[in-house]
Amino acid sequence: MAKRILLVDDSDDLRSFLIIMLQSYGYETIEAITGKEASEKAISEKPDLILMDIGLPDITGVDAAKTIKENPITANIPIIAYTAFPSRKWKQATLNAGIVKCLEKPFSLEILKETIEKFILS
Repeated sequence: MAKRILLVDDSDDLRSFLIIMLQSYGYETIEAITGKEASEKAISEKPDLILMDIGLPDITGVDAAKTIKENPITANIPIIAYTAFPSRKWKQATLNAGIVKCLEKPFSLEILKETIEKFILS
């Protein structure tokens, strides 16, 4: 059975591109556009991993990750975040929220694949 990834991004173009790439790697994908939707889908779909943008339209990916990690149903799902605005503040916030890795955009597809494999197979 294929591993399932919840992809959370409000950019239709980037989300569509990443879904194509993830599916080409053999993963099933679930989509969310907002942090609230990500939290809801994490509970209802129980993905094996969450890949989430930090900059979301309703709440930040960090706040969404905190909500997901506080729920016993979803607390063990690894979350990989990404952002175009890396800073020490954001990196520390992602760690505090339970995010296992924060990638800086633009990231290579090779790095994305390696990072997902590291956390989805463990």
